[in-house]
Amino acid sequence: MKARAHVGWIVGGLLLATLVASIAGILAAQSATYSGVTFPIGDRAFADRVAEYVAASCVRDAFDDAEEALGPPDATRDGCQGCGGCDTHAVSLGFRLSTIDARGVLTLEFVDNVLIDGQGADVFVYNTNDRPCEVAISVDGFEWISLGTTTGYPGAIDIGPYVGGSGTQYRFVRLTDVPADEDHSACPGASIDAVGVMGPAEAIAFDTAGGSLKVEAVGQLALMFEGGAAQRLLIVLDHTSSMSELVDGEVKIDIAKDVIIDLVDDLAVGSSVGLREFAGCGHTSLLVPMEPLYDKAGFQAKVASLTTYGATPIAFTLQQIPGDFGTLAGTKLVLLVTDGMETCREEPDLDPVDVAEKLLSDGYDLRINVVGFDVGRVSEARDQLMQIAQATGGAYFEASNREELRQALSLSAPFSYSVYDANGTLVHSGRLGDAGPPSLPTGTYRVVINASPPIVLENVVVSNQQTTLVSVEQQNGGITAHVGP
Repeated sequence: MKARAHVGWIVGGLLLATLVASIAGILAAQSATYSGVTFPIGDRAFADRVAEYVAASCVRDAFDDAEEALGPPDATRDGCQGCGGCDTHAVSLGFRLSTIDARGVLTLEFVDNVLIDGQGADVFVYNTNDRPCEVAISVDGFEWISLGTTTGYPGAIDIGPYVGGSGTQYRFVRLTDVPADEDHSACPGASIDAVGVMGPAEAIAFDTAGGSLKVEAVGQLALMFEGGAAQRLLIVLDHTSSMSELVDGEVKIDIAKDVIIDLVDDLAVGSSVGLREFAGCGHTSLLVPMEPLYDKAGFQAKVASLTTYGATPIAFTLQQIPGDFGTLAGTKLVLLVTDGMETCREEPDLDPVDVAEKLLSDGYDLRINVVGFDVGRVSEARDQLMQIAQATGGAYFEASNREELRQALSLSAPFSYSVYDANGTLVHSGRLGDAGPPSLPTGTYRVVINASPPIVLENVVVSNQQTTLVSVEQQNGGITAHVGP
């Protein structure tokens, strides 16, 4: 197993900013053979870093270390009596009973080699049990090409039929569990020991003249990202009768749907996102389960389908949220968009602020950001919504028209930033609240904060052995960014 890497979604972390790399064919490295497959570039052929790991159901602690999938195969494949192919040198994806359950996902990145289409099989997945997994590849961790499913030790895949011999270099391989019958083995779902590729190695030379670039939230905005960016986002949308009222000549629900559809466009592919709606006392439903966002069009169609009716059951809706996240780990963010306060009183003791406080006291690791849309004239509604956000350490935003709602949503959801070098090449992407990018060669960069509208900082200088700070903060209902503290 290779050295431990940071586990968590790292958008587009290609590490090209850290390395001055050029394709050099097969380097002076000894070949290595594992289970009958010879890799000409040796152990350099195997994955170097975990970009994302989300276990589906029932994975035991002994089999949930994603970093066991790094480096060359090292499963013992013995001494595991009665545990159905499990090995503590592999990581389990878990299992799902249906496609609507949470998916098990493992995304691996190759740093010192690349995957290209060559002769014969190109990707080798070393799976210690007989459970299948879906395989996909990506250049940048955003857009994916599906390669179907595989099993075996190793399962071999020729990417040629899927990429058409384009010569494109791929750095990410994503493995996803396949829904199956209930599985109570120690390592349910595919058990991944290693993933190797037949692409060339890269000559790596560290640039001794380099500095670093840090993009961080400051001021009130920083409170939203304490403990890192949320890894799971649940959008909760009010489409009650009052959302049929007009704002600046437009129907409120139409504005909200348009802005949320645009927000989904800005979220990274593969982000874990769900959608819950509420309208009418005692009624709320999870329209889109909490799962990696691969079908943006489908998600947006669910938003567009909503019509207005009924009263506002905020407390009842908040009570359902723990079930939406299930056993998913990591920081969870709820984005509640509503135009009013609780109006359902079938249970007089059910207060939405009390419900929000109880979620935290019960141990749920979540934060609720609230956007009050057109509530400025009703101080009681504003106070209640602010208290819901404050009860969970979230933020409250107010919007009275389309543009203000757009700004509020761009602030209240985890937004990303991109870093480009002087040639316009993307060298790093991240989300506010993530760990910063790796070291960069000295030079001038363009930093784009992907809010709405985007904020572009030109000529950001990274100096030798210096850290350049880009500060992002909330100001006048929107966000600003500047170089320096």
